[in-house]
Amino acid sequence: MRRRQGPVFPGYLMILLVALLGLALQVSPQTTHVVQKWALPVIILCMLLIPLVLAWEKGQERRSLARPVWEADRSPYPGLDAFTEEDDGVFFGRDGEIQELIERLRPGSEPRSIAVTGPSGVGKSSLLYAGLLPRLDQQRRWVVLPSLTPEDDPFHCLAHRIADVQGERDAEEIAARLRDDPAELRRHIDALRRGRRNRSVLIVVDQAEELLTLTADDDRDAFLSMLRDALDADTKLWVVFVFRAEFLTAFLSGGSAGLFRHPFTVTALDRAALRTVIREPAEQAGIAFEPPELVAQMADDTGDGTALPLLAYLLHELYLHVGRNGTITAEDYRRTGGVDGALTRRADRVMRELEALDPAPPVLPTLLKFVKFTDGRPTRRRVPASELDGAGRLVVDAFVRERLCTSGRDGEEAVFDVPHEALFSAWAPLRQTIALHAETLRRLADLEQWAAEWDRYGRQEAYLLRGERPAAARKWLAEADGVAAVEPLVTDFVEISHRSDGVAMRRLADSIARQALTGFRTDPEHSLLLALAAHEECAPTQLARRALSAALAVSRVRGVLRGHDDRIWSVAWSPDGSLVATASSDRTVRIWDADGGEVAVLRGHEAPVVAIAWSPDGLRLASASNDGTARVWDAAAHARISVLRGHGDMVWGVTWSPDGTRLATASRDGDVRIWDPSDGSVTATLSGHEGWVRDVAWSPDGTRLASASDDRTIRVWDAVTGQQTARLEGHDDTVRTAAWSPDGTRIASGSYDRTARVWDVATGGSGPVLTGHGDIVWAVAWSPDGARLATGSHDRTIRLWSAAEGTELAVFRGHGEALRAVAWSPDGARLASGSNDRTVRFWDAERAAEVAVLRGHERAVSAVDWSAGGIASASHDGTVRVRADDGLRVLRGHTDEIWAVAWSPDGARLATASRDRTVRVWTAEGTQASVLAGTATGCGRWPGRRTAPAWPAAPTTAPSGSRTATAPRRSCCAATRTPSAPSPGRRTASGSPPARRTGRS
Repeated sequence: MRRRQGPVFPGYLMILLVALLGLALQVSPQTTHVVQKWALPVIILCMLLIPLVLAWEKGQERRSLARPVWEADRSPYPGLDAFTEEDDGVFFGRDGEIQELIERLRPGSEPRSIAVTGPSGVGKSSLLYAGLLPRLDQQRRWVVLPSLTPEDDPFHCLAHRIADVQGERDAEEIAARLRDDPAELRRHIDALRRGRRNRSVLIVVDQAEELLTLTADDDRDAFLSMLRDALDADTKLWVVFVFRAEFLTAFLSGGSAGLFRHPFTVTALDRAALRTVIREPAEQAGIAFEPPELVAQMADDTGDGTALPLLAYLLHELYLHVGRNGTITAEDYRRTGGVDGALTRRADRVMRELEALDPAPPVLPTLLKFVKFTDGRPTRRRVPASELDGAGRLVVDAFVRERLCTSGRDGEEAVFDVPHEALFSAWAPLRQTIALHAETLRRLADLEQWAAEWDRYGRQEAYLLRGERPAAARKWLAEADGVAAVEPLVTDFVEISHRSDGVAMRRLADSIARQALTGFRTDPEHSLLLALAAHEECAPTQLARRALSAALAVSRVRGVLRGHDDRIWSVAWSPDGSLVATASSDRTVRIWDADGGEVAVLRGHEAPVVAIAWSPDGLRLASASNDGTARVWDAAAHARISVLRGHGDMVWGVTWSPDGTRLATASRDGDVRIWDPSDGSVTATLSGHEGWVRDVAWSPDGTRLASASDDRTIRVWDAVTGQQTARLEGHDDTVRTAAWSPDGTRIASGSYDRTARVWDVATGGSGPVLTGHGDIVWAVAWSPDGARLATGSHDRTIRLWSAAEGTELAVFRGHGEALRAVAWSPDGARLASGSNDRTVRFWDAERAAEVAVLRGHERAVSAVDWSAGGIASASHDGTVRVRADDGLRVLRGHTDEIWAVAWSPDGARLATASRDRTVRVWTAEGTQASVLAGTATGCGRWPGRRTAPAWPAAPTTAPSGSRTATAPRRSCCAATRTPSAPSPGRRTASGSPPARRTGRS
């Protein structure tokens, strides 16, 4: 573009003349007569003329910066492309912003770093290229460096711009010097002035958000620091950053925030400016609108200016239709589809044409290659021709012909791009496709960023993925296959990460497997989870497989049901044990078969379902919900029978009467209600609790109800009269649940105080207090025989207890979150539990429980033997206790600790060895038959070997069965005797044939 000569500043010369004349009169009174005569009139005349001359100068300056006449033959509307410097003759609507930017670039203005921000599509780049830069180009005092976009290496991009202006060829060398020595930039700036030091230099960084999204943190900080130092050192250097407004906060949070503290915000055009944008370029190209009101209609259809790219595309299409000096009519506007439809109609037409081909090329999958996610939103991506196969190239070429894509070159390779992101949001098919694959594109963007960092820093091992991330990355790449283009660098990064991590993962797998093997007997569920993690998430090593096999062998989990979308509040077995019902916060009731298959999903509740109960005949289900209702369902037809309404708040518990004719519900409104489920009518309301009622349970005979409440009590009610018959107190916090024992004499309760209690209903007294849980006890359940209790807690465990003694029998672990429900199978062999982790688990209850606890010895039990004659235990208290079917016998005679005991193979006699140096033989009835003295020695008291009795292994070889032998004992304080082979017909105390184990005192 031709430069124009600026004004000569005569106004400033006149001011200087006045100053000189005044100075001459004051300094030298001996001036000539002529000077004295004319100096004052000249000063007065100059003072009068100076404002006029300055106004004339301003007008000259404005005329010198005026928009040139549009002489091009191309469209005055660029469509989806930004305006360029060649389009300044048709760039309208931003005169105020242009003038304000020029004012901020005047000499002496501060700051000299300007951040131009605004929403995407508002016209920031057009303002810069077609508005500001052409006007600066008209002034001789400016040297404008071609604008740069940072991409992933801003030093490289800046070096190429400097090399282009200076005519140098080695841009790579310039980039290396800039990176090593930031002062190098100032030397290049001086060279750009070409010896005229008064020239101002402008550096333009367009799409500066790439410094945050593509550039490494260290490179970004170094680049911005270099620009900041150059601005401080050179008062005639200016930097303009152009970026989207959403990145301003991130720039202001960085170490170079001072460069961005005074942003220049480009806002959307108002209706008046939009009319100017439409009308003025048309006048430059000789285009008219018919009717003239069509301009206002277009501006109104554009709305608040955020659809400016679509308006530009529409005007470009209309110009191509009517040509230069043509007329755009309302019919033309309607036929194009208006502002919203111009782009989409053309894209639809191209897609229809492509889909009509045989075979049809993949239109939307190909266009998806042009999309990448930056800061959580879809942005443009340049696609090299090498990424396109024949069908993909056919699609791109068609969109290029219709000006919906652009083509260019990157070195020797052709590259393609979409001109504006408006295509992603305005065209519904592509917008929906992007939304469908958004998560995959986001993950791929993360991988590209990680791979770029790994490559930038020399492909160091520290930058590779570790742990579970390589496997996740490979999965992401598999998901991206056919959806988005994957760069070779990303593929290399993921595969090398996977190979590098293999050795570390095998070591980790073995380490976790060792932990699993350490505790698989005491906590099999936890060990099973560890073994699974080692095998599945780390590496399937031999040790991991061994740990998995060991944990599975002893694990009590017998099944896991998955399907609920939220926490599970209640679980119940059907009376015949063939089905399980569950209630969940996902507002559904689900029915499962005993093998874990989902039978039905019952929907209808409008809030979480917190309780579920089977009718005694197994044909119906009752559910309670936070929506304030209880519902009755047909379990076979999977349909709702009735809705029970009446409670004033959430319904927390529901239970059937034993005869199946009534339902009881507990509510947050403080009442218990009894219903007729056939018609949904209320037959009784039980009031008296001083807080929410959390649970309700029928007694086995159907005459009483027990309710649990926030008032820390359990109340027992007469189901016929509705009168309270007992009040059970003792818990220190909310009582969450209550359950009757099968015989109806006891009630078990669970509380927020982390305990469960067993109550005698007749006396109201509290029996055993079950302590051990670390959090709220949400559920209690009696075994069908009433001998055991199962409790489920917020601490993620189920604990099994002896109901009579209150002793803990077993702990079940495996749920990942708090337990809400626990229920026994009708045969008492299994437990079902529900949890916040959205699973139901089955547990083997028989293998976990102790059948009995034998007590009575006053000191340590040192040995035990089990035979047809009963269980015999020897103790340091000097006695032997024999528990047989006909009762308990205590054998006394030894005068010191008894160390060993053994039955004869036929179970008719018993031999004992003691620290009193004797072995005694007893009949099965408990009488002493003989004493063998001098055979047994005490623990560490006498020298020599300590012995224990042993009967002959084969009873058929013993003529009388009366012989015993003594065998060396292995340790001073051994508590058990382990024979090399068990005698025929004998069992250990645990009921299995291997070694004996100690009893419990």
